[in-house]
Amino acid sequence: MLAKRFEHILHDLGMAGLEHPLFYHAPVGIRFKIGGEEPIYLDRRAAKLKTNPAYVQGALDRAAAIYRALPAVPDLLRIDGYPDEEPAESLLTVIRQRVGLPVPDEQLPATELDEDGDTHAQVQFYWDLSKISFQPELLLREIILGDIGGWNGFVSSVYLAGPGPFLYHLYDDRGLDVLGGSQKLLLPLYHQFHDWILEYDLEKIDQMFAPAKE
Repeated sequence: MLAKRFEHILHDLGMAGLEHPLFYHAPVGIRFKIGGEEPIYLDRRAAKLKTNPAYVQGALDRAAAIYRALPAVPDLLRIDGYPDEEPAESLLTVIRQRVGLPVPDEQLPATELDEDGDTHAQVQFYWDLSKISFQPELLLREIILGDIGGWNGFVSSVYLAGPGPFLYHLYDDRGLDVLGGSQKLLLPLYHQFHDWILEYDLEKIDQMFAPAKE
């Protein structure tokens, strides 16, 4: 079962479960800044804000570059939906239409505990990416647009995992967490994209990877 496999990946990453922000709940990870310096919107005075294509493309270029440099091609995709207001079937229809995904291999009802201790209904959709034709940039673009003019169902709800193990979590247009089973596994990403590491966490991340530099 893909859901069980995902659980095992979290365990191997040293995590008891998915708790946001993921970077702060994982022993080994890197937090990248994805949004660039361009303005997010073209004209803030307009009645309807229009997203700046240059900002979106810049964020997508960063997210896609890191995706392509992952330790392996991700072979497991999980997307969470929250059917409090919309049935799971409707959520799945939107997900599939926006990113061209087939029917998921597994669909699992669950509950999620929020920061206030309240529980929310959740549905987890799983795909085995090794068996389907998958266009990652379509999905990454939708996540980036989620908080700035797109459909917000993808924000903080999409997880891509692969052998190593690693977990790639683009949470919105601002940032991306990559978690790994070891420092050595993520060291190439640390070196290649060091300039994109979120400044707020840079000191912590530098210390995390310092023993692996030698």
